[in-house]
Amino acid sequence: MIFAPTLIALAAVLPIASPAADPHARDHEQILQLEREWNQVYLVNDPAPLDHILADDFFGTEPDGRRVHKKEMIEEAKGPSNLATSVVNENDVTIRYYGDTAVVNGSSSWVQKDRKAGRFIWTDIFVKRSGRWAVVASQDLEVPEAK
Repeated sequence: MIFAPTLIALAAVLPIASPAADPHARDHEQILQLEREWNQVYLVNDPAPLDHILADDFFGTEPDGRRVHKKEMIEEAKGPSNLATSVVNENDVTIRYYGDTAVVNGSSSWVQKDRKAGRFIWTDIFVKRSGRWAVVASQDLEVPEAK
């Protein structure tokens, strides 16, 4: 039984294999937090968070096809909201990293004060500049009601 002591000795000196830590775990949480904050902007009519969520060169496409810059997004968020609830469906969010760029696909569910409910699917492009993530482009689509 020479093998048993040898195996025990090897087990004591070999590093224990563990799953590699996710190199983007911190980035993932930061981006999700920015998505949550962005979602709340329109619920509470407070555009202030958009200043750090959206890059100065932000350019997006709204569900109705309008193209908007950061300034228009901030102005739009100041108006009265018809939203009663809105939530990012975090189990539906996928984030892919390409260096200092992240492509985020996800969805948000909402209910208006008149009880109309719906869902947006979206793609947001984040870029990390000076250690901070910000959205440079986005496109939203309202999912049609099932018939």
